[in-house]
Formats: sequence, C-alpha cells, structure tokens
Amino acid sequence: MSRKVLLAGGSGLIGKNLYQLLARFGYEPIVLSRNEKLSERNDFIYWDPSKNDIKIDGQLNVRAIINLCGAGIAEKKWTDDRKKELLDSRLIPAHFIAELIKTEKIKTDVYLGSSAIGIYGDRPGTNACKESDEANGGTFLGKICIEWEKAQDNIPDIVRKVIVRTGIVLAEEGGALDQYRPLLNLRMAPYFGGGKPYMSWITIDDLSNMFLHGIESNISGTYNAVGDLPVNSKEFAKAFIRSQSKWAVSRSVPNFAVKLMLGEMSAVVLESQFVSNEKIKATGFDFKAKTIDEAFEQIKK
Repeated sequence: MSRKVLLAGGSGLIGKNLYQLLARFGYEPIVLSRNEKLSERNDFIYWDPSKNDIKIDGQLNVRAIINLCGAGIAEKKWTDDRKKELLDSRLIPAHFIAELIKTEKIKTDVYLGSSAIGIYGDRPGTNACKESDEANGGTFLGKICIEWEKAQDNIPDIVRKVIVRTGIVLAEEGGALDQYRPLLNLRMAPYFGGGKPYMSWITIDDLSNMFLHGIESNISGTYNAVGDLPVNSKEFAKAFIRSQSKWAVSRSVPNFAVKLMLGEMSAVVLESQFVSNEKIKATGFDFKAKTIDEAFEQIKK
C-alpha cells in the first residue's frame, strides 16, 4: 500500500504541521504547489487548479488526499473581490481534485477535505451544534461553508470521504492568536460581543492528529474538529493572559468599534458557535487538550 499523502494547501499553517506529523508516522507527504521552483523537489508536485493543470506522468497512486485549500478568512477585509477569492480558492481546487479522481489521474483510498464550523451560522447560547444540524446560510461564513462542502460532494463515492469542520485553530505561531499577541504590549487582551460569543477552539496538534486519524481509521462522513470545552470570548481572553508571562487585563471591545474596524468581517469574532465533538470522540479519537488552559500550555511547548 502506498504511503504517499497528497497535501493540497500544504504550505499553510495546518499543512506545515500536518506534513511534519505525517513524516513522523512514516508517510511520504507530497505538497501540491503553484510554485514551480518548489516542484523541482521530490516532495512537491506543481499544480494550478485554476488552469486544470498538474504535472504528473501517468497515474499517481497515493494513500490519501488532504485538501486544505482556501484563502485565510480573517487576513483581509471582505470586499466583493475578496469574497470571490475566499470562495474560489475553496471551490476550484475541490472541483479539480474530484476530476482528477474521476479520470483516474490520481488514485487514492481516502479523501479528507476541509470545512469550518461557520456552517452553523450565529448560534448564541450553549445548545451544542452537531454535524446533523441543518446548515445556516444566513451569514457569509455559512454560505462559504455550504458551497465548500457542496463542491466536495463531487468526490467519487468509490473513495472514502471525510469532511473536517474546523474550529478556531490555536498554534504557537499563526492562527487566531496572531490577533491577540500584539496587544500584550499594551497590557491587554480583547474580548468581543460583551464576552458572550462562544469560541469553539482546537489546537494545531489535535487538528493534525484528527486528519491522521481520518487516514488510519475507517471513518467517513462529516466531523467537527473542536476541543472538549468551548469558552466565551471573555473566558478565552482571560485564559490567554494566564498563559503569558506578561501582566495584562481583559478588555471589552464595543461592537460598533469592531464593525467600524472590520466591516462585515466582524462576523469572525462576533458570531457564536458552541460546537460538539462527540461524534469524532465516538470513533476512538482522543483530544490531548481537554481545556482552554491546557491548550495554551501545549502550544507553548
């Protein structure tokens, strides 16, 4: 059986961490990249989904394809052009991968694709969102996730398919905490929405291990990728402060100020999702970080 694993979107935060994990477990990760210079390495393959172009000879046999493609949701303001980019960067690669499998240019045992908990929309309170819940297309984040998952429905049924709905990713560098660290110099950590929105988080290591679990087990279907105990934004800010060596206080950022600074993108911090991880735990997967404090401690190591 092939030990090769294709990583689409492998140069991002999750992809880099997952590459290292796969290599430690004896797999041969191969990154699909638009950078032609990198494609000269034997662990990279050039592709350009927007042009339906991939540089492989004959049929490529791999153990798994992991699709992490997608421009960063919170990296830039949501102009009309940016919204199109956010959508296209997810849909185009998904459609192309489906075509590569259908035409047998790539043969694989399993496809693991990305989505996000934004598919549940704004869900105030602690009524846990489950994979069986109806998707909410009433917000832009919800619409993106719905279209994202629809595009991945085109993956042929002969391939075992796992869709991972990712929560807020916590990492030592990159991820959600990049928005918090600079404010430590001002001795503060912000919270939003009066501290009420729930944040369903996951460490980068637990997320990578969940993708590995998807390869090595026989699971299929859609799974939430979040830790055991979501926290509201005020609790999150306080836990972040506890994990740092600097003294700081948590401060509320008024909704009007968030909307003024971020525009429609303010939904990223103002929408609430209290998300359940019971389905993936029922398959035997165990999260290393049980609480938000454990999460912050683990990502510092």
